[in-house]
Amino acid sequence: MERKPENKSDKDYAFEHEMVCGYIRQWVDDHVLNHIANDTHAKTLWDKFETLYASKSGNKKLFLLKEAMNLRYKEGTSISDHLSEFQGCFDQLSSMGVKFED
Repeated sequence: MERKPENKSDKDYAFEHEMVCGYIRQWVDDHVLNHIANDTHAKTLWDKFETLYASKSGNKKLFLLKEAMNLRYKEGTSISDHLSEFQGCFDQLSSMGVKFED
């Protein structure tokens, strides 16, 4: 949310905003944390995630294609996790406009 709702006090809004930023930071890997450590606004954090992970550049497409081609079942993991990872690669490629023929 970019603007404070009218029914929230400034103090409540600031507190909830800090909570959201903390929650976001809690779930990111350490190698991502250094990219967002100084950001204090949730929208800014989200925009950074989009630039890091939602890029439609050729490099990102190539990375995802390589990831899909090198995807192997890891012994001891569930088949549903493996299929979810597989589908995730192809969903991302598809959202970038990469077409797959039958």
